[in-house]
Amino acid sequence: MQLDLYRVFYVTAMEKNFSKAAKKLYITQPSVSHAIKQLEERLGIQLFVRTSRGVTMTYEGEALFGYISPAFGLIDNAEQKISELKTLKSGHVSIGASDSTCKHFLLPHIQTFQGLFPEIQIKLQHGSTPQILDKLVNGLIDIGVIHLPIDENQIKITDYLSISSTFIVGKKYHELAKKPVSLEEMLNYPIISFSETSSSRRFLNQVFLRKGLEVKPDIEVGSVDLLIECAKIGMGIAFITKDLVRKELCEGELFEVCLNEKIENRKIGLITRKEIPLSVAANKFFRHLIETSH
Repeated sequence: MQLDLYRVFYVTAMEKNFSKAAKKLYITQPSVSHAIKQLEERLGIQLFVRTSRGVTMTYEGEALFGYISPAFGLIDNAEQKISELKTLKSGHVSIGASDSTCKHFLLPHIQTFQGLFPEIQIKLQHGSTPQILDKLVNGLIDIGVIHLPIDENQIKITDYLSISSTFIVGKKYHELAKKPVSLEEMLNYPIISFSETSSSRRFLNQVFLRKGLEVKPDIEVGSVDLLIECAKIGMGIAFITKDLVRKELCEGELFEVCLNEKIENRKIGLITRKEIPLSVAANKFFRHLIETSH
């Protein structure tokens, strides 16, 4: 109740008129007069002097206004900022993903989102799946985009995309694209893969383990671009997400190994923290990703 009285005083002092203050506060003029009278009685001083044009502050009124004005100014600014955040006229979204995921699965959607909401700042953070999980749990990012599955109790997982994986080779081994090849036969060739801690490598291991085989890559790389280049120059058979090399396959720079069995699709998921709601901007971007991916 005290804060309400000071708010009436603050607005009346700004407007210098009871009627205008009442209009701005969405209350009646008698309510303004009553509130000012209550505050004057509480403080034991007169705050305003009526004039033909409205009201002016007394010396004591000006002193009080000088103290409370910064506080209500901050509140007004805060309300304005919240309004901007609600209407997506400001705000930011922090996203964690690997470089290849950002380039091929995120950037197109970020571009369309920024076209719709140019005032929203998008922040990208690179990382492996364990690093992205750690950043999310510690509140450093709003949304993570990772390969599934994962096992993490503090994380909410939303299915995002289903992607296909394949084996590719350069011209040196292009005969592997002409006739069916088994997983066991491929072990006779150099295998190119990501490092052992990557989700792609773990998936590759599972592909061979289902056939009772163990794969030990001859070449380990840290980026998609390097993996593709190694395959192009004939260093071996590379395991990769097919969407990442469609251009090279169409142009004949790479060839898809004719594997005699089907590799199950992998899933990419969106991860957020459980029990902690996304900001208005982050939630809008999250929905944008879901809606534009179908």
